[in-house]
Amino acid sequence: MEKKSSKKNWPVIISYIILIAYAIATLFPFTWALLVSLTPITYTDENGNPHGVNIFDWPPNVKLFPRPSAFGAPLTFQNYKLIFEVVPLYGRWLLNTVIYAGLLTIGNLLLDALGGYAFARLKFPLKDMWFTLFLATMMVPSQVTLIPQYNMLVNYGLVNTYTGMFLPKLTNIFGLFLMRQFFLNFPKELEEAARIDGSGILRTYFTIVLPNAMPGVSALAIYTFLGAWNDFQWPLIIASRKEMYTLTVGLNFFKSSYYTYWQYMMAASIFMTIPMIIIFLSFQKQFIETGRAVAVKG
Repeated sequence: MEKKSSKKNWPVIISYIILIAYAIATLFPFTWALLVSLTPITYTDENGNPHGVNIFDWPPNVKLFPRPSAFGAPLTFQNYKLIFEVVPLYGRWLLNTVIYAGLLTIGNLLLDALGGYAFARLKFPLKDMWFTLFLATMMVPSQVTLIPQYNMLVNYGLVNTYTGMFLPKLTNIFGLFLMRQFFLNFPKELEEAARIDGSGILRTYFTIVLPNAMPGVSALAIYTFLGAWNDFQWPLIIASRKEMYTLTVGLNFFKSSYYTYWQYMMAASIFMTIPMIIIFLSFQKQFIETGRAVAVKG
């Protein structure tokens, strides 16, 4: 019996080993970036002698006592303050990123949720065909429509504007699919009870369906906000003025023709990452609930 139970445990043990190895491989770059972001470019030792820091030394020689240090230099949060001084537009880029991600999230929540509910509940001609066509567009690379979209926005004078940044991405096929799958599993009894009481389609949707669809809506909001926050390609193309850059595009300004300020770049990167980590950890329950709901029906 003991031999049989030990044989059954081997797959579990192997799975844990693989997961641990994957976690280490995933956390290693983030840990290195965090250490570099806390390392000064130069520092002065106890004797008043200036020293440079080689962040590519391995191992990083991390010490916690008596004073936290890495790469032979004391750790400090000064780089997080200096990024706003080295690149004065960093604060503006942060504002642009918040506006861009916020507008995209609001637009996708409004349109994708409505479209998903329509495809899940309403009956109209060629519904399945339209939904199939929408899904088929997911197979088209975004680069194919990039130039036509840009030319249209140039003709309408929307380059270097917030409208030009968020308008082409105001809806998303993946969000439409996600919300449709979620609403397919929504209890029809609640909608039927509202209809009996004389509630129309829109009133039923906004007063009954939407308030009870928070797991799906929250998951869509997080997916959209994360994607917009980390988006690089479209802001790079549509914004040619530095004042309209987002954080992802602005990271390039922490390097010159001959030197890369890795400490500042990593500090800016970690600064961008922290809000996303907080949001994901706060709403991870919604991810799991939505995944279960979507997986029930195809």
